[in-house]
Amino acid sequence: MPFGGDNFKDFKELNKIPKDNNKYKYIAVLIVVLPGIILGGFMGKKLAQFLEVFDLYAPDISDDD
Repeated sequence: MPFGGDNFKDFKELNKIPKDNNKYKYIAVLIVVLPGIILGGFMGKKLAQFLEVFDLYAPDISDDD
């Protein structure tokens, strides 16, 4: 706290701060997130195929008849 007293002229009142009304922010999030999920699924699928082809990991298939 400065010795000159309380000087709050640099602060704004909360009711005077403009609200963020960006109506495209949800669309932007979808544009970023959905391709990321799709790309991650594709890469996971290709990695699983690679591991199975080179016999690094192959899931055990067992019939429970």
